[in-house]
Amino acid sequence: MMKKHLLLVVLSLAIISVIGIGAGIEQSNPQNKDMGIGPVKNVVLGTIDKKMADEGKIIFTNKCAICHEMDQKKVGPPLRNITKERTPEYIMNLLLNSAQMQKEDPIVKKLLKDYNNVPMPDPAIK
Repeated sequence: MMKKHLLLVVLSLAIISVIGIGAGIEQSNPQNKDMGIGPVKNVVLGTIDKKMADEGKIIFTNKCAICHEMDQKKVGPPLRNITKERTPEYIMNLLLNSAQMQKEDPIVKKLLKDYNNVPMPDPAIK
């Protein structure tokens, strides 16, 4: 069980790394530490691991790029500056707990309305 959780954390961080490349992985409003709803309570980011980023890029291409692009609106919102707008904990909780976040998180609920109430499917990276 612990190994599965560790793999999930590694894959989620890889996805966050890919999304954050070029935009910097820093949040522009760090005092607003909205972590979303889910099991992730603390993420400490370090140097981007190229192997993990490459794995994250494959996952992003296979599971996320269908609905998301970096700069263009698609089925879901563009992701270019997501790491400046949301904490790593928030992003990971959305990936891990997408159904509950879509039901309860006010930011995600608003995004659903803005994008024709098309729900984000569970990315199944657990």
